[in-house]
Amino acid sequence: MTMPDKKSEPGKQSDASASRKQDANTMIAQRLRGYYDSIIDEGTPPAFLDLLERLDKAERGEKD
Repeated sequence: MTMPDKKSEPGKQSDASASRKQDANTMIAQRLRGYYDSIIDEGTPPAFLDLLERLDKAERGEKD
């Protein structure tokens, strides 16, 4: 009877496979951070700010 190789056991990853997975996760994280940062840099559109101001006034019962 032969013992299974540890690399072929279910749920076990080789060092190379784990490294590739870590590299992929790092790349995904960097891209997501880049997308997030670009959205933050865009700021809030003026029309949306106007809408928020009008809603705030309506909640306080003020007229334009």
